[in-house]
Amino acid sequence: MRPRALSLLARSTTLTAGFAASIAALPALAQSVPPESKEAGEGTLSTQAPPGVRPAKSQARPAEAVPGGRPGPYGLPQNIRWTEDWSKPSAPDDPLLVKIKHISIADDVYLTLGGEARLYYTDWHHSSLGLKANDNNDPLQSRLRVLADLHVGPNLRAYLELGDNREFGEQFATPPNRDKLDIYQAFVDVTVPLGKAGKITFRPGRFEMPLGNGKLAGIREGLNMRFTYQGVRATYILPGKLSVDLFAVKPVQIDPGTFDDGPNHAQDFHGIYISAPSRIAGFGTDLYWYEMNRDRATLAAGVGKDDRNNWGARLWKRGPHWDVDLETTYQSGTFIDKDIEAYGAMFEGGYTFDAPMKPRLGLRANYFSGDKDLADGKMGTFVPAAARLPLISEAAFFSFSNLMDLYPSVTIKPTPAITVMAGPDFLWRARKGDGVYIGPSGTSFAPYGSSRSIGTDFNLEASWQATDRLAFRLWETYFAASDSFQANGGKNGNYLGLMANYRF
Repeated sequence: MRPRALSLLARSTTLTAGFAASIAALPALAQSVPPESKEAGEGTLSTQAPPGVRPAKSQARPAEAVPGGRPGPYGLPQNIRWTEDWSKPSAPDDPLLVKIKHISIADDVYLTLGGEARLYYTDWHHSSLGLKANDNNDPLQSRLRVLADLHVGPNLRAYLELGDNREFGEQFATPPNRDKLDIYQAFVDVTVPLGKAGKITFRPGRFEMPLGNGKLAGIREGLNMRFTYQGVRATYILPGKLSVDLFAVKPVQIDPGTFDDGPNHAQDFHGIYISAPSRIAGFGTDLYWYEMNRDRATLAAGVGKDDRNNWGARLWKRGPHWDVDLETTYQSGTFIDKDIEAYGAMFEGGYTFDAPMKPRLGLRANYFSGDKDLADGKMGTFVPAAARLPLISEAAFFSFSNLMDLYPSVTIKPTPAITVMAGPDFLWRARKGDGVYIGPSGTSFAPYGSSRSIGTDFNLEASWQATDRLAFRLWETYFAASDSFQANGGKNGNYLGLMANYRF
């Protein structure tokens, strides 16, 4: 790990050990959530939940995926499980699945039990769009989770989540779908109140860690195993005004056996993420720097060591009608012996009408730079740290490298529990001198000099939150390859996904 991030978090770890015995008895001097607001969604990181992935009944105020941030509304399962709020004791006549959410152990000490069962059938026709032979695949994913969340007073918490992940009927294996019984998350939160002004939470352990809107550092929900990290995280919260996140972690290496996962020592991820709501003309403002170091990365320009800094800023706002999210990122560093100069820009916005079925007209536009000349001494190919590939489509045909896209969409809600979104996504290469990058591996088609047009994704997404705990989702993407892409080896593709998810 780099000295800058490591030195800061080493101090955090020392403090954690010293405070652990006494913090549980301290009073909660700081607010645990921001003050209530008339505007839905106000609060630090309030737009971190990806579009289309909402808690039950299209919750207006999603939880904050930061230690010590705002939890979700009481009594609703969340996409990030440790953001749930089960702080109230259950009633004597509540069913068992409610009673296990708050098991009183002593005064101000309670245990929450829960879990998840998910089945996800996926059917790809040309999953690599012709880059590899025999690339059809139709596995059934199964994800099982059990969790225990112990709260000792307002300032000490221990969280454990076990997972079992399988796939059946596959034509070729997808490694993140295969991980027998293992420790999925395990961490301790130690919170230090700072008068009435705020609080800082130290989190050593193994955990999920989406940053900001989760586009460039997300959770990988489309596969059985999400992105998880092992290390330490420290988060300062000034409720409703500011969050500052420091982290120094390593991605968890997924091995298919039982209790055999561990940190990937070939990669290192550290940085700082700052978020403040309503800072500029009512917009939330994020600023961040983080560094991802990989001993081995694959790009069209070669295979080798990649040390990549990310410097970024984001403006975002979600109101009753308009929603806007704009983010830009500049990358520096080195890839093999080449200096990195890459950048990305992401825009997502829409307008929701006061009309039956709450129609929303949306527009998404992204630009991720490519390399102008693979033979010179510079590297212009953008590479995200941990991309949410369904930003392009759930099919995840493309990576965020040398890519531009424009996606107008229409979303309707026939009922409060059902959401349907559809639209065409037009795709181009950013640079003719670079290839078309397929999936997360970094492999790509060779550069070609004809049109930059790649093709068009025709997307349909539908979700039904049947109950607070049970949800169903459907995706269909047909990719129509452009003439130039087909002339250089590309093929049309199709993706179908059907998911059933039960959280308790």
